[in-house]
Amino acid sequence: MTKETMIRNYRKFSAADAYIIGFIYKHELYIATMKEIAPRFIRVEHESSKNGGRRKLQLRLNNQYKEQLIRKGAELVGTEEVLNGEYNKGVEFEKLVSERNGIEYRGKDSIGFWVAGDIEINGKQYQVKLEGAQIVVESTLENLKKRS
Repeated sequence: MTKETMIRNYRKFSAADAYIIGFIYKHELYIATMKEIAPRFIRVEHESSKNGGRRKLQLRLNNQYKEQLIRKGAELVGTEEVLNGEYNKGVEFEKLVSERNGIEYRGKDSIGFWVAGDIEINGKQYQVKLEGAQIVVESTLENLKKRS
């Protein structure tokens, strides 16, 4: 699958109405909300060979993209230290987003992106991603295509 096809299939199957992404710029944590993750923020990479070495879509933001998001209204949350906790930074970010929206964090789950978002705010499903997060593995998209 090409990158474009993978993104198209991901969007087709995603249960999210929008995305909340986080990123660190100059040791500060920012949050941006968007309808879709722009293809320029997505790279095709490979899992480790230990995990199968399959192709996957990964959220990658260079400084130019971060500066662009800040100009477009990304919200400064605090220093990157707010992500230091008992979980990895991605899970800590999801916990932070939940708590900022008055939602009790339900813990790390394994609900597929095609079933529901990571969080529901005012009836809208959101996928929550911190820069560097895996978006989807190609084989997951292949399996979803077979099922539909």
